Amino acid sequence: MFDDRLLDALGAWQNGWKEDQTRKEGLARELEQAVQNLPTQFRSVSGPCYRKRFIYKGELVDVIWNDERDEGIASWTVDIAFAERFKGLVRPGAVSGAILEHRPEAAEVVVNVAALWAEPEFAAAVDTYSSRGGIHAKALLNFKDSQGEVVLKSPIRGSEIIALTGVSSPFDDLCDRAGIPEDKREKIFGELLKGGVYPGEATYTTRQGAQNAIANTIRRIEEKLVAVGYPIKRK
Repeated sequence: MFDDRLLDALGAWQNGWKEDQTRKEGLARELEQAVQNLPTQFRSVSGPCYRKRFIYKGELVDVIWNDERDEGIASWTVDIAFAERFKGLVRPGAVSGAILEHRPEAAEVVVNVAALWAEPEFAAAVDTYSSRGGIHAKALLNFKDSQGEVVLKSPIRGSEIIALTGVSSPFDDLCDRAGIPEDKREKIFGELLKGGVYPGEATYTTRQGAQNAIANTIRRIEEKLVAVGYPIKRK
């Protein structure tokens, strides 16, 4: 059941493609073919999956306005904490980092890597593959089930974004806008730190804050379209 073709394909997928989309597509096709005969328990997931994805300006129409950007297959996780840590909070050129939450349908699940590692027979197969010098054994053993990975064939949607990253203005700027006097600021700053709030540092919004930002973005797009006399059409 856990033959070399499966282990080669999964290991190659986890080894990555260094932002080369053509290579990613080839790895994805091979992985989809290699997992076709796996039992349902390894091609299903109960509960939500999460994905960290940096969003760029040129993607806003698809992700926010159309509420659907097809990216083929991609790695998600069942561990929201891992998604939040993945690749940091900011990236040059990105509008924001987004955390997406999706409850996949059965047809969307390519392979549940976490479920594979929960199966002793799979772990034994990887060990044997490694002892025989399997080409991608290092990647398989490096990640194991530490990422809670589930590979899905699901688009990304603005309506499924549950958090966005952002950086607030410097603390003194915020105080100036709020009219807070100098002699009150040190105490307020200390209280914020005690509550886990660090003004001026990148952090995640709440779920409601993320959806408010998305609603505001949609409204601004609509206003611009109306201003130029363009008919509003959303999927």
